[in-house]
Amino acid sequence: MNLGRTTARPAKAMEPLNVVTDATAPKRNRINSHLFTAQLVVIDFVVAVAASALGLLAVAALSTVATNGLPYFWVNLSHQMFFPVGVVLGLTLSGNYRRVGRMGSQSTFTLMNSFFFAIGVGGLLSIGLSTIVHRLLDQRQVNANHVLSAIVLSTFLIPIARSIHRHTILRRHPIRVVIIDSGANVKRFITHLELQGCFQVIGWVPGTSLRPGEGLGRLDELKEICATHAVDQVLVGDFDFPMPVVVDLLRKVQNDVQLTFVPRSFELLSWRSTFTELSGLPMIEAAPMVMTRIDKFVKRSFDLFVSTFLLIVLSPVLVVFALIVATSSKGPVLYRQKRVGRGGKPFTILKFRTMRQAANEFESSAACNLDAPLFEARGKLQEEARITRPGRLLRKTGLDELSQLLNVFVGSMSIVGPRPFTPNESTDANGWQSRRYDVRPGITGLWQVSGRNNLSAADLEELDYLYVASWSMWWDVKILWDTPRTMVKGLGAF
Repeated sequence: MNLGRTTARPAKAMEPLNVVTDATAPKRNRINSHLFTAQLVVIDFVVAVAASALGLLAVAALSTVATNGLPYFWVNLSHQMFFPVGVVLGLTLSGNYRRVGRMGSQSTFTLMNSFFFAIGVGGLLSIGLSTIVHRLLDQRQVNANHVLSAIVLSTFLIPIARSIHRHTILRRHPIRVVIIDSGANVKRFITHLELQGCFQVIGWVPGTSLRPGEGLGRLDELKEICATHAVDQVLVGDFDFPMPVVVDLLRKVQNDVQLTFVPRSFELLSWRSTFTELSGLPMIEAAPMVMTRIDKFVKRSFDLFVSTFLLIVLSPVLVVFALIVATSSKGPVLYRQKRVGRGGKPFTILKFRTMRQAANEFESSAACNLDAPLFEARGKLQEEARITRPGRLLRKTGLDELSQLLNVFVGSMSIVGPRPFTPNESTDANGWQSRRYDVRPGITGLWQVSGRNNLSAADLEELDYLYVASWSMWWDVKILWDTPRTMVKGLGAF
């Protein structure tokens, strides 16, 4: 097939990528199989039964009504058996069992609204079924309080159980991915895929003219490439070929692989963006750039509550960390450094010291390469020899930043926000890039759950802008939800 060219921005030269290109590829992992769906049904049913039992125990502990007490536990549980049936029906009606084909790219948190709706419907169905049985067979009707407690517990337990099941399977049989892109975004895509821990990047197919030694082959060889490498998913980014030609090639593999598209201008699209349609024309609406005084009040109130709570609860842990740092090497327990905060005003950031003291601390240059990973641009590799043994663990997990809860408490930082820049790194921030200073920098943020120091400075600028331009309290909670996974993996930590 002759791939004609369209006018497009030139692609950057692509460095060799360390990806899997095994000649004897395993059989494709059919994650949308009937077996996997059956496993989900069983998991949902069993967890709903467990949630019913735990809910009855909670009601028995809080209620003064005799029939809610422990002596009636098994009787009440028998009347709750319509609830697991209703939950499975609710999840079926809401389409939750049809989504397993996209399970690798699903976020448990982003599906919470779907789970809440499905489980709520399941609770109503269970009450309806119980009412019908009560009318027909004169059996005892289920207690609405028991159903409500089961709904609340199931809303949290079912997503957790599904997440554990999904990651257990995908750890053994990761989703095999091929990336189509002009080359500029391949490394960034790989970083995001690695963060999920359930993808195996087989390689990439250039979305532009093939240069010697590049990629797995030409774009018009996509069907053969997918068959040879047993590809499960094709991630489509940027390309320079005519759209009708690319669409025709993708249609040929659509029955065999999952197609996932990264929209152009993805730098402006966030979790809050809305997928909609206009008379059958699919559209994506970017979230509006609005942060009202009420939004800022809610965010600051959340910061105060969380920082106060964590400082109290984690105080023994913070004392232990302080003792470990103090005994590991000479120097202060807390490392202090000037950073730029909201409104461009400087503040002193606090971290548990992870390095031995030196006469001159390294600071990144304002003229650093915007396309280089942050660990290179900020000279992280130069610090390797000075990192203490406990400091290495604190850095890898991000626990050295727990002392920044003090920064949050006094108002110089936020729990979630843009990455706090040093003065040297901030000199070039202007125009849309300066939007990061509209809010307080955060202990964690979109930058941290997207790859941390594996990202480039240019990536960081885009993520910071996207966070501020599309802020919502729910997005902060989602980032907090994703942060522990990032800390455990240690990806991008130096």
